[in-house]
Amino acid sequence: MSCKSVKEKTTYLEPEFQPDTVVATQPEISLADYLRRLSGVTVKGQGDNTLVLVRTGNSFMNTSEPLFLVDGNTFNGNYSQLSSMINVLDIKSVSVYKEPSETGIYGIRGVNGVINIKLK
Repeated sequence: MSCKSVKEKTTYLEPEFQPDTVVATQPEISLADYLRRLSGVTVKGQGDNTLVLVRTGNSFMNTSEPLFLVDGNTFNGNYSQLSSMINVLDIKSVSVYKEPSETGIYGIRGVNGVINIKLK
């Protein structure tokens, strides 16, 4: 009789960021301020010079913006354009995808990470 040991893989999922509590205490908060609070996201600069980066597993020195999604749909623009189109009070949650297993469905566009902004 033989016994096999099966090693279980544990996956840790990062919860979505729920901005409602932040807006209640800081109503003048910007989208950049939301993103700064997320694990794995770096926000550099301010205003039109803001650069958002996602620290992905395969891009230690990443200098390109992630793919932005709004309600799961691709946003064809940069952070500056996105932030001017979205009222932060309309945000329900923000999810960040960093791992190749999460970003692979977006192909080459997801190589620098993916940020999905869900609206109310």
